[in-house]
Amino acid sequence: MSLCSFSKDNDAGVVLLDKNFITGYMSDCSEAELKVYLLGLSMSNDTLSPDNTADFMCNALSLSQEELEKAFSGLCEKGLVNITSYSPLEVQFKNIRSTFARHYKKEKYADFNSQLESLFPSTNFSNINQYTVYYDFMEETKIKPETLIMIARYCVNLKGEKIKSNYILTVAKNWIEEGVRTLEDVEEKIKQLETVNEAIRMICKAVGKKSEVDIEDKNLYLKWTNSWGFGLDAILYAAKSLKNKGGFNRLDSLLDEFYRNNSMSVIEMESYLKNKQAMYKLAVNVNKTLGLYYENIEYIVEKYISNWLGKGFDENAIMLVAEYCFNKSIRTLEAMNKSIVKFYNEGCVTSQAINEHLTVLMQRDMAIKKIIELTGYSRNVNMADRDMFKVWTEQWNFDYELIEYGASLCQGKPLSALNNLLAKWKNNNIYTLDEAKRFIVPSSSSAPQQTTYSKEQLGDYFYTLDELDDIEV
Repeated sequence: MSLCSFSKDNDAGVVLLDKNFITGYMSDCSEAELKVYLLGLSMSNDTLSPDNTADFMCNALSLSQEELEKAFSGLCEKGLVNITSYSPLEVQFKNIRSTFARHYKKEKYADFNSQLESLFPSTNFSNINQYTVYYDFMEETKIKPETLIMIARYCVNLKGEKIKSNYILTVAKNWIEEGVRTLEDVEEKIKQLETVNEAIRMICKAVGKKSEVDIEDKNLYLKWTNSWGFGLDAILYAAKSLKNKGGFNRLDSLLDEFYRNNSMSVIEMESYLKNKQAMYKLAVNVNKTLGLYYENIEYIVEKYISNWLGKGFDENAIMLVAEYCFNKSIRTLEAMNKSIVKFYNEGCVTSQAINEHLTVLMQRDMAIKKIIELTGYSRNVNMADRDMFKVWTEQWNFDYELIEYGASLCQGKPLSALNNLLAKWKNNNIYTLDEAKRFIVPSSSSAPQQTTYSKEQLGDYFYTLDELDDIEV
């Protein structure tokens, strides 16, 4: 996402500085706010530019990230921009004409103004925009002034008088989305938040958080417990497993991972983390065996390892397949996955089953090689040989002794000649060695006259290739 863009009611085009900004806002802007506003206004014309970033703006204006956020917060309070996201920072520049043109009757919010000023006794409310940012929010959300004041009072009590309006309005927006709209709702929400203080302190200690507890922390706790259903013991276990790294945001991500994998109790979490560590180790060993290296092991675990384990393969079986692939010059995880699927389709998911299956395949190839040698040739076994052997043994039901005898009769001829001989035996119901020795292969001169069929007649018989599966050849 780009850092700066125009709001929907603003036209992107030539950068024009509105007169209302000069007469109504500029004098109240700090130097940093003025620079940020002008550069951001220009950047908003090209949201696809690779320079439309916070880093670019910081470098161009010699500002730190903190100073940039502070400047945008000031512009937000003045009603010039909307901060739509803080992580990453995203800002919409508002149409000053529509903002400036919005007028409120002084008496409508007189009580609100006085109560707001009492919450910030050291603040000089000299700019109308310090009020209108709240007015706009109340008009848009239809929340009542007294409700917003109660939310503001809670925020001030929690964070102190130095908090900005955007913090208060963000809290109010989040609470409204949760259904908090009346004074009674706010009272219940505050009561709910206050009851979790002790639990939050325990979690802060576990994750190594030394700063003060804020509303965001409490809202996360309520999500973990009320929405996701975690108990405090499970949350504390997850927090301690982080080893003081990442704070509440990292804890939220970890609990989300536990939640998605249905690991809700301490025992289930322990088992999940143990299995996860084992999967990471297995992923590294598989890559090492294949001669591969990946920095992102998490992706390998998610795409391959967890999938293979889910199919019932154990660790030894997976490593055996990896070694098999390496010996077969299969050097990618995707190609190994195809081998895994083949073994799975054969019902081989343990190392013992895979070894037995490979032994059978080796014995089969040795038998085929012997048949090839009986025909007078010496070469390696190929896939076509294996396919024919499978037809002879599994579909035509010839035993190996009879196939060997047929091979001895086909010396000096290719394996296709043996295939033709076996086909003739099958058509004449020759299935024993004695029957084969007595059988005389008809010469071409004595062969019965064949009937010729038209294409139409053949087409009527062979409808589709699928139907040939049931036709005995």
